[in-house]
Formats: sequence, C-alpha cells, structure tokens
Amino acid sequence: MRYDEVLNRLTSTGFFSKSAGLSRMETILAHFGNPEESLKVIHVAGTNGKGSVCAMLHGILTEAGYKTGLYTSPYIHDFRERIQINGEMIPKRKLSAIAEEVFAFTDTLPERPNQFELITVIALLYFSREKCDFVVLETGLGGTFDATNVVKAPVLTVIMNIGLDHCEVLGNTLTEIAGAKAGILKSGCNAVFYPSGKEALTVLTKRADEIGAPYIIPDLSELSELKPVSGFEHFKYKGHSYKLNLLGKHQMRNAAVAIEAVGILKKKRIKIPADAVKSALAKISWPVRMELVHRNPDVYIDGGHNPQCIAAVEEFFRDPRFAGRNVHILTGMLGDKDYRTMTGILKKFSDDVYFFRFPHKRAIPEEKMTDFLAEFRLNSTDNPEETLRRLCNSIPKNDIILCVGSLYMTDRLRTFFFRHS
Repeated sequence: MRYDEVLNRLTSTGFFSKSAGLSRMETILAHFGNPEESLKVIHVAGTNGKGSVCAMLHGILTEAGYKTGLYTSPYIHDFRERIQINGEMIPKRKLSAIAEEVFAFTDTLPERPNQFELITVIALLYFSREKCDFVVLETGLGGTFDATNVVKAPVLTVIMNIGLDHCEVLGNTLTEIAGAKAGILKSGCNAVFYPSGKEALTVLTKRADEIGAPYIIPDLSELSELKPVSGFEHFKYKGHSYKLNLLGKHQMRNAAVAIEAVGILKKKRIKIPADAVKSALAKISWPVRMELVHRNPDVYIDGGHNPQCIAAVEEFFRDPRFAGRNVHILTGMLGDKDYRTMTGILKKFSDDVYFFRFPHKRAIPEEKMTDFLAEFRLNSTDNPEETLRRLCNSIPKNDIILCVGSLYMTDRLRTFFFRHS
C-alpha cells in the first residue's frame, strides 16, 4: 500500500471501539509473536505533562547512547511524529509495510480494532524489529483499558499530573480518573508519581501498595527556580542545577519527575551519565508547549486545552520577568471542554482576548456562542491567521501575543508562522 492510502485508512478508522478491553490488542499482538515482550518499556500516563516528560526521558536515554523509541499522541504536523527512534520519525515505507501486514490480519477478525489500537500495534512492531534498547510509551487515554496497557512488565511506570479531562470516558471525579490512570501500575514494577493533589495521589499510592509497586514522589521542596539563562528555565533539584529548554514552572516540576525516573533506572544498573541528563534537558524541543515562535513582539504558542494547562499558562505569565508587559490572547476551544473555566483564567491576566470560532463538529454551539462572547467580553475571529498578523503589526514590540487552546487552532497557527517566517 502507498503511504497516503495507509494514512487515509488509519485516520478514517474510528478512534474508539464499542467495547472496552484489551482482547483485540492481545489477539493481534499474539499473531505477530508478541513484539511488546521484547521491549524495555517506560510507560507514561497522566492528564497533563505526560508528553513533555516522555520527550525528556526519550532525550535523556538517546543522549546516553541508547536506541530509544518514542510513542506519543497527538501529532502536530506529520502523522509520523507519533512514532520515532532517537528523534527520527518512522520512514514512510516502513510504516506502510508494517501497516499492510497489520491490516491483512485485522481484516479477518470479527471485531475490527480502532485507530489507536492499529497505530499502537504498528509502533510496537516497528520498535521491536528495529531492536530498540528502550521505548518510552505514552498512553492515549486513561490507563486500564488503553491499548498501550498490553505491556505486562514495564521497566518503569510514570503517572503525571491528574486533572478533569475526558470525563465522558474516564469519570467525573479525580478519584475515578486517577483509578483509570492507576491501571498501568504493575506488581513489582517501580513507579514515579507527579506530586498531584491529595485526592489523586491517595488513589495512586493505595493501588501501588496493594499490588506491590514501589513508588517515588518528587519532593518539590527540593526544587528551586534560578535566574533564567539565555531563554532557558534554570532550576536546582536536590542540589544539582539544570537548564531546561521548555518554559514554565510546570515544566520544571515535570523535569523533577524525569530526574527521579532516571534515578530509578540507574539503580537498575542502566548507565545514564549526569551530563546526558543535563544535556538532554537543555536540548529538548516539544512543539506547542509554551513555544516562543517570534520575537518583537514575542509570540508564544501553547496547546493547553484543559483548566490545569491554562492555570500553568497563567502561572508562567505572572512571573516577574513579564512585569509591565501587556498580553494579547488568541484562543479557541472545543465545546466539550471546560471552556468557561479556561476563559475565566485567561481573562485574569489579559483584557484583550480573541476567540476563534473554528468550524468543527465539537465546537461551541452557535446558540451558546453569542452569550459566551458577551459574558466574557471577548473579541471573535473567523480568521486567526489574519488576527495574528494584525496584532504583530499593531501592538507595541514589548507586548506579548499568546496563542493558546485547542490543537485544532494552535497547530494551524504554528504552521502559518513557520511558513511566513
């Protein structure tokens, strides 16, 4: 099959299945000789920060000299971003060849796998056949019934910050959502937990104790912010200083999780030099995570799409380094997200907010849009690129433009910027 045919088939397949469970994945992987069993996996779940910490761990292991696979979602510009080895996307011909094998078998099954299951199988086969030393595997949604949870004995599990998101699938409380995330914990396998709120941590630690999964929670009292250096975040954790090429205090906290994860790996006699950790954190690049894409005026793009993400954005711009600088915001949010809470947070630090009314089946319904715009005193736009261009040309050069919200908007604006830069 040609790459475009494979991509069309994958993206046209439904993302969810009518029935939950791992039986489809187990059947498919058994047919291909259970490739996941040959992999040393670091399994990562969470509501916020899991993509960033996956990128950190992938970078650290690569910098340490290991052949390291990375599986994440969603993608920004190229579908193949989801499956990488040492920073290189899976070649189109290899993705196509593996997908054709997978389709040939799954087409014979009475219950067809969903999109995420198919992509996960392709990734696991690719990493196994390429003989990766390690694989950093990000869950797609939840944990217990996530397609990635076919990994029976990960080297390490990491559960990041837990918040209210995907409630229609995972539950309406932090306790329910944490319970779903805790499903990736395995008996005897070490874990690192992001220092979330008490409600979520109680669920995680109880489950870990029940099944005998030793865990560590980073001590944030040992984390201190240092003066930024040349555009990097600069911090100290447990007596060691680091430069981080991801912006925001929340990313320093995410880095503390990655550092603790490295400590566990080193105790398992996996050689990771201290210089590899520092070098990887200083090099890391992760698109639309408080990404600075333009100077004078400074334009930041962030794909935060739930209240916890937007709170981290507010925390970032409350930093003294931005004192006296006005922030202009261009945002767009889906109607099935908590868009009212997120907009309320954004309005706390900016009076100039433009809301992109993008056409999407999950967009805020028109019958609610008018009242919403009026209540929060928002400007509306149907052309975010033109709004962004106008802002760049009209505001003082010391002001800031923040493009934040759904990836349906932020990846579009990032593409626009890099095409016109």
